[in-house]
Amino acid sequence: MGSRGVASGWIVLASVALAASIGAVAQAESAAVPQERVSELLTRGAELRAVPVAENVWLVSGNSNAYLIRTAEGSVLIDTGLDVEAKQMRELLLEAVPDLRLQAIVLTHAHPDHVGGLAQWKRDGVAVIAHRAFPERNRDQVRLTPFRESRARVLWSGVMPEGADAGAPYPEITPDILVDDDYSFYVGGLTFRVIATPGAEGPDGLSVWVPKTGMLFTGDALGPTVGSFPNLFTLRGENLRLAIPLIETLRRLRALGAETLLPGHFEPVAGKARIAAMLERTERAVQYVHDATVAGMNEGKSLWTLMDEITLPPELGVSEQYGRVAWGVRAIWEAYTGWFRYESTTELFSVPPHTVYAELTELAGGPEKLAERASVHVVAGEPLKALHLAEVALAADPKHAGALEARLAALQRLAEEDAGRNFQVAGWLRHRIALTKEALGR
Repeated sequence: MGSRGVASGWIVLASVALAASIGAVAQAESAAVPQERVSELLTRGAELRAVPVAENVWLVSGNSNAYLIRTAEGSVLIDTGLDVEAKQMRELLLEAVPDLRLQAIVLTHAHPDHVGGLAQWKRDGVAVIAHRAFPERNRDQVRLTPFRESRARVLWSGVMPEGADAGAPYPEITPDILVDDDYSFYVGGLTFRVIATPGAEGPDGLSVWVPKTGMLFTGDALGPTVGSFPNLFTLRGENLRLAIPLIETLRRLRALGAETLLPGHFEPVAGKARIAAMLERTERAVQYVHDATVAGMNEGKSLWTLMDEITLPPELGVSEQYGRVAWGVRAIWEAYTGWFRYESTTELFSVPPHTVYAELTELAGGPEKLAERASVHVVAGEPLKALHLAEVALAADPKHAGALEARLAALQRLAEEDAGRNFQVAGWLRHRIALTKEALGR
């Protein structure tokens, strides 16, 4: 996930009720929040608290999870939270572990909801550990902060912590230790193995494996909702995530045989067999979508055809509450080919289709005609076709009531069909519906 203030990476996930113990989590029916859609959590206020999830392991969950592992010789911190929450997170952990004597901080990736609070913790003698790709990813966040925050604000501003978009500028971070592939350090009789796990949130992912305890801290290597189809593309705009490195990461994590998986968002997942099955299912799902996309490309099928055709077989069905299979198809296609699809010469030039929408509206007989046809598509259960026509009409007359009504009906129909199953879609549709109602004076 990622951007400093207005929810970047990510969903801005509100804090959820954490299990009082790993044993309680093991009995849950789902790796995420049982019997709830993740999108519904976006309406809740965050309540920060430190929760012991195992002996000598504490979790504080805000927009992301920070973990503290205490040993007889000092403590290790995994991630630092969002900048505006970091001070309180630190206070809560110090209250729980007054003698924490911090020895090292591992940053699982460069998204600001995981590293924005580093300044609260960084002290001389405390090693900051990150992936070799972290510095450049960190600089990406710095150089594109206004762009990404303006986009993220569209989706998540209503659920951000107070002051999130008024924080200090996102800083450049210089880690003390950069991990290429596999790095181990030792504190208080525990081995902390830091493993490169590029994946669902980018190429700079790290996971921390503590063999003696069977605990695996994955950050967002699996995305913010484990067991879901990973997000190879994010609506706020960021580098595409590559499928093959993600598949290799899933295999690598599965081979560790973890007994407890502690992700960057939401509750830990307990049970060796359960974790292995979840990782294998996710791996096979991504592999299936990758292979089907490549096969379709080689058969000469269009991107749009493949986005429509490729679905997971029942035995590989996973939640699409964050990433989506169709988005994965497009991300894989464009990661291999770039943006030119060989469909139109106009793709190569700076004259987008909407520049001729007004002329099309005139030729169609005016915005009223298009609005009427758009309404027919809504009634026929074709809201996307309705949106195309309504937006053509609105290019000619942005205040046309009929076109706005058709757009609103199409957006509401899409929201009903999606039913909150994907919270990126839910956030976007809420935004567009609100804008359309405002234009209609409602």
